Amino acid sequence: TTLVQVFLQTVVSYYMINIQMGFLHMTAIGYGLAMASTAIAVMLGCSVDDPKMATELLPVVFVPQMLFAGFFTSADAIPAWLRWVQYFCPLMYTTRLVILAEFRTCEGGVMALSFCDRLVESTGAVEGDEWLYWLMLHVLFFVFRVGGLIILEKKSSL
Repeated sequence: TTLVQVFLQTVVSYYMINIQMGFLHMTAIGYGLAMASTAIAVMLGCSVDDPKMATELLPVVFVPQMLFAGFFTSADAIPAWLRWVQYFCPLMYTTRLVILAEFRTCEGGVMALSFCDRLVESTGAVEGDEWLYWLMLHVLFFVFRVGGLIILEKKSSL
């Protein structure tokens, strides 16, 4: 069902916004974000006893991702002692994938090219590191799902 939801969301947003990257590429990035994010939610759900508590804690997990993704503010604006958190945020990797796919080739003159370059630079996206961003989405999915399994196993032995 996650793939169907991502597909429907992509159909609407892709044609509404006139996205430049390929449709399947955008769908794959959205699916990667959805799967890694649900893995975080599963681990959170496994770590608490009451489902209501897990629902109440979700904003604490997902809202900071918007800050650490690098889209609203650059990583340099985040205090150095807190920057390490961004590496555990799937939204950071998907933001970088989208920015590189959408703004790698800018058309429209010098001003548009300058804007695209600044946008790519401000998010910390590095051309050629797409493989790393995809790998990290898979790693985060695996780590959080296995983390949830370990938490459930420990809770069952208590």
